[in-house]
Amino acid sequence: MITLILDTSHKYLAVGISENGKLLAYKQEILRQKQSEYLLVFIKDVIKMAEIDKKDIKEIVVTEGPGSYTGMRIAMTFVKVFALTQDVKVFTINTLISISGMNTGFVFIDARSKRTFGAFVDKGNISEERIYQIDEVKAIDTEVYGDLSLIGLENTDENVAQNILELRKFWKEVLNVDTLVPRYLA
Repeated sequence: MITLILDTSHKYLAVGISENGKLLAYKQEILRQKQSEYLLVFIKDVIKMAEIDKKDIKEIVVTEGPGSYTGMRIAMTFVKVFALTQDVKVFTINTLISISGMNTGFVFIDARSKRTFGAFVDKGNISEERIYQIDEVKAIDTEVYGDLSLIGLENTDENVAQNILELRKFWKEVLNVDTLVPRYLA
């Protein structure tokens, strides 16, 4: 089965195509606040790289949040429109585990104003998900993932599409695409 993977909820724009659990093609770049300009281009590019037709897509998985509310709405709007024109199953996944993958530690992304969206993760399981002050994150004594430059460390690039694919057991099916909305921490 062909799956389209989308994440527009943080600094990355990540798009992938998988077939039967194997990533065929992906494209990921840091595009802070420019996801709306490039989402369709990235989708077209990965469809071409995977040598499929858009009609071959039978599933879509999209990050639901936490993250940039506008960023999440960009991908979700695409998913809703695509689902109206194609017969596809739609799934969501937590943004934070899309970054940490199957790792164990603490994952966080920029929430601006010296705050982060963060959670402790253990192989895809999430606990203590909330907004953390950057000073709180600096004091956490475990492996960290995400926007590491916020706490003075060098960022690492995660393959978000691969992480999402490997975390399939954490996908949540959306039975009615009209109910698809971003999950935002306040």
